Order: sequence, then structure tokens, then C-alpha cells
Amino acid sequence: MKHSIIILALGALALGAMSSSCSVVDRITNHGPKSVTVTKSGDKVKDVKIDNNKTKGKKGSALTPPPSQALSKGTPKQPTTEELVGGKWTIASVQSVTVEAEDDAPYMQFDTNGRFYGSNGCNILNGNYVLRSDGVMVFSQVLTSMNLCADDQYGYLINGVINDEVRPIVECQRIGQDTYLTLMDDKGKTLMTLRRNNMEFLNGNWQVTSIDGTAIDDPEANVFFDVAELRVHGNTGCNYFNGDIYFDPQRSNAFDLSNMILTRMACPKSAQETAMMAALEDASTAIAGTDANTVLLINAAGKQLMTLKKLPIDTNTRNNDDD
Repeated sequence: MKHSIIILALGALALGAMSSSCSVVDRITNHGPKSVTVTKSGDKVKDVKIDNNKTKGKKGSALTPPPSQALSKGTPKQPTTEELVGGKWTIASVQSVTVEAEDDAPYMQFDTNGRFYGSNGCNILNGNYVLRSDGVMVFSQVLTSMNLCADDQYGYLINGVINDEVRPIVECQRIGQDTYLTLMDDKGKTLMTLRRNNMEFLNGNWQVTSIDGTAIDDPEANVFFDVAELRVHGNTGCNYFNGDIYFDPQRSNAFDLSNMILTRMACPKSAQETAMMAALEDASTAIAGTDANTVLLINAAGKQLMTLKKLPIDTNTRNNDDD
């Protein structure tokens, strides 16, 4: 994703489903990276080991390990309703094939009313589901649009799992910031693995406490992440900024800030502002610090760019009102 920063005059700042034209649907019936290891000392990153194999991320940041490796580390269980409907699930593998799609990545999303929606990478899927008490998921009235895609690598495989006839057993487990959903047959063979990036820990207002290893003592320097709306805004200590957040489904703990807009008011902290905006643009990974009140922003090379400290809720409210 190409970054851009737009400079505007003060006062001109504007803070801020997949669709298909195909009306034909079909009933589906059954007729199959790069990883990062961070070593920390307190809120300092001591070492970051990055495996460059099969990297397809926006900034070369970390892909999670293959599902077969990652899932061996957790303790699986039946998902709760809150876990199942907690957001979009990216399909990481299907019928032993690893899904490597950056654009139009296949996904599924479940709601509380027994409906699911998604995409097989080419066509839209939707239908009904029931998660039984024995962990078996029953799909029914599964429909798909019928677009013809030139590079449809996964549609047939996904449709072979998500249909009215297959009754997969579903297990869920949390590994780091990612949650995995595994669909298996009655013999325990994995049919599909889905992954959801849990980046909610970024939500809220954060004070900047260091940039490129230099301590920052400026209460006006802050960043506000709105994960639900995929928006970011804040203050460099000189000017206000805002932009978009992108969470790459192929990378663990990964985010990308783009379309950044900055007001233009002269002040003595221009060097701090330049460093802060450069760090935000270069950041590609966010991890928790020593506790839930600290976040570290890291670039693709493993360099710690910025340390953030959570501000109290009443401060969040006040800053939002000021914006």
C-alpha cells in the first residue's frame, strides 16, 4: 500500500461488503510465510527474528506460521458465541492448501441470528448455520453468486467445505494476538482453518513516550486508534493528523497507516513532528508492551519506532470532544 501525506491549512482538516452486480445465485452441495519472533526487555525490543519465506505482506512484515504449526501450540475448545461472532475470519487454509491471497482474500463472518456471510475469493457466500452442543456445525441453505473469475484458486475447495451436506466439527484457540477456528471431519482431519487478527488492544488514546529511542515528554503528542472504524487521528505536538488503518489478514499483529492528512501550523516542535509522522508511516507491527497500558510500534526490519502509553478514559473523551 502506497502511503501519502497531504498537508492542509489549519481549519481545513476533515476528521474522519463486498458487493457484486451478479444476481444469479447457486445452492452449494458437496460434489478440499513469514513469521516474527520478538524478544523484549521491559518496553524495549531487544531482538526481532524475521523469517522471509513466502512473504506477501504490504510492508514485508510477518506472516503467521502455517496453520499446522501454529495450532500445535494451543489448546483447542469449542468456540463460544462471542468468539464466533467477534469479527471477520480470514480463511488461512482449505483442504490442505494454504491460502495466499492479498486482494479479495476469502473470509467468513458469523452473526448472532444464525446467518453467515463471506467470500470464497471469487464469489459471495451466505446461508444459515447452527453450532450444536457437540461442536458440530450444520450449514443449510448455502448460496453463492456465480461470477466467473480468471484466477479462482480456492472457490471450489471452499465450496466443498461450506455446503449443505458437510457437518464439520469446530474448534477454536487463541495464539498470541490471533484466534484460529478449525473445521474438521469426523476423523479429525482438518478441512479448513480460519484466522482472525485481534487488534482491539490498539483501541483508544495513547500518549507518545518515545520515538526512535528518544524519550518524549509532551502531553500534546498523542495517537487515537479507532479499530472498529479503521481510522487514526491525533496530534504531533504541533498539528492534528488523521488517516486510515489497514489490517492485513495475511500478517500477524500487522497494520498499515495510509492517506494521512496533516494540518500546517508552524511551531517549535517541527523536528518532533517530522520524526513522529515518519515513524507512523513506517510502522508495520504493533505489540503489547509490559502490560495492557503500553504498545510498541515496530517496522518491517524489526526496529522499535515508537512507544505509546494508554491515556485514561476521561482523557480519551476530552480529546475526542476537542477534535
